[in-house]
Amino acid sequence: MAFVANSRIALQNHVGDTEFPVRRRRRHAAVIDAARRQDQKAMGRRAIGLTAIAAPLGIIGYLVALTFYPDGTEFANPFISFVGGLFLGLLIGVIVFAIRDADAPRRAQAAYVTRTGREPLTTRQQQILALDASSDFSYRGWNSSLAFAPTFAELPDDLRRRHNDGQNGSPWTSLPVLSLQTYRAALDEQFKIASSTDAEVLAADALAVGPLSRQFAEVAAGEHGERMMTRVAALSGVQVFDLLELAQGASDAPARFLLAGDIERSIGGIRYAYVSGYLTAEETWRLLEPIAERAFRTYTSWDAYWREALIATAFRTDSLDAVQRQRDNLTQLKASRWPAATLPYPG
Repeated sequence: MAFVANSRIALQNHVGDTEFPVRRRRRHAAVIDAARRQDQKAMGRRAIGLTAIAAPLGIIGYLVALTFYPDGTEFANPFISFVGGLFLGLLIGVIVFAIRDADAPRRAQAAYVTRTGREPLTTRQQQILALDASSDFSYRGWNSSLAFAPTFAELPDDLRRRHNDGQNGSPWTSLPVLSLQTYRAALDEQFKIASSTDAEVLAADALAVGPLSRQFAEVAAGEHGERMMTRVAALSGVQVFDLLELAQGASDAPARFLLAGDIERSIGGIRYAYVSGYLTAEETWRLLEPIAERAFRTYTSWDAYWREALIATAFRTDSLDAVQRQRDNLTQLKASRWPAATLPYPG
């Protein structure tokens, strides 16, 4: 697995896409052109650029015709040569700018990586992030960086001040960077995290008994336990006996409850806290490492981990559609070129 781009670090998929690694595509040019048509200033800048290419060729055609064919001919009339040069210049300009637009998102991501000073991931760090790969793949985020999407939390102070942490827009037209305010509002809504302390509590819960596991244990021991077991078994395609083992443990292992689901959720929430600017990279990796170590000690393979993560999804959502979507998502992830798809499981 190679992490090489800008001689140092790999570019990833575009957020919203699954192609890895990123490359120039005609569809990117079409998207940028459609956005430009909604912006009169952008259209004006493009017209000036095309004119800057076409006008010199038109003038050259005029001067050549005037110099070598001073009396003019049907095809060497200075005016006709001028118009022909303009059309040729416009054609060249359209092609050049289309190629440039097709490469704009890749250039923007490269510029982002350069400005953040991001270091390549170690294999261990990528393995930690792979525990959250299903979530990343589901909404086409980044899984080969601590941030699952571009964020002002990673950018230098000069860009943060200039753009007011995203309130004044993104530094790159073809790489939207949401404001920290937007990220923080979504983080609080989804995880009830509004500070670094909240993120640390989430990590501590994952190392003890997480919220999904607590709820699972309570329902399993209550009067509706049997009905819940039957329902979750049907949704996830496992045997009720397997769920009983999760709830009660075995002779050689304690009850795991829904550990995989709590681990997946906690890694996603802690990364979200980093993207929102509540945690530094060092603090984030410090919180993630023991959670990941517990996962790697408990499960013997990626398949075993994701099997129980699916059970957690079945319990959390009570939805066959949600389980099927996650199962399909994992199948697509394994067939993709994402590094998370081919990582060795920690031995």
